[in-house]
Amino acid sequence: MLSTAGVALAVVVGIALAPRLPRLRRRYDRAALQPLTRRPDMNPGDERLKLELAAWAGTGAGHGATLLPWQSPRVPLPLALRSLESQHENTLLHFAYRLAGYHQLDERSRLGGLIYRIGVQLRPLLWFAPRRIDSPWDECWLTAVDAQRLIALARWQPRRPTLIVLDRLQPAEVSRVMEALSHVACQTEQPIRVVVLGRDGETGRKPPTRKTQRKG
Repeated sequence: MLSTAGVALAVVVGIALAPRLPRLRRRYDRAALQPLTRRPDMNPGDERLKLELAAWAGTGAGHGATLLPWQSPRVPLPLALRSLESQHENTLLHFAYRLAGYHQLDERSRLGGLIYRIGVQLRPLLWFAPRRIDSPWDECWLTAVDAQRLIALARWQPRRPTLIVLDRLQPAEVSRVMEALSHVACQTEQPIRVVVLGRDGETGRKPPTRKTQRKG
């Protein structure tokens, strides 16, 4: 028979976790995002650039923790944009692959990978724990956009920090994507980082810098 103290503790834990449970239902939004399908090749790319990208992605991302379970974490810089020349595609691919935690699955057994996935899915319950430096991000590698994807992007609710690569899109397409994401950035509790991978022959052009601050 459960003791009174045990029942009381279970009630307290249930009340504390209740505001976090809806977050467990969030899944990768394939209507808005396009998952990375390529594996990096053996060439690891430019390690110095990877460190630069990691520092850029982490700047203003916040720590992801809150004092109370029903609060939303503060994100000082919800949305940031930068560009890379097309020659750095391999380095960016390696960076995105590792940032998303795919290497964790490559290095583990089938059972170890399953345990890792479960731990990642249950992470939103630990509202008080700061995000670890190796916590996986969601990733998106957009090679094309249409009206349906833009609508989905504007309605998208990030479940975790997200890196979006715009792979050789037209400048007008980049602008439309950023306009859709600007609506998301005003309400999100997760950092969004966008990298524009340059089109061949346009390596010297850069998109306008956009740093969206959360309203309020």
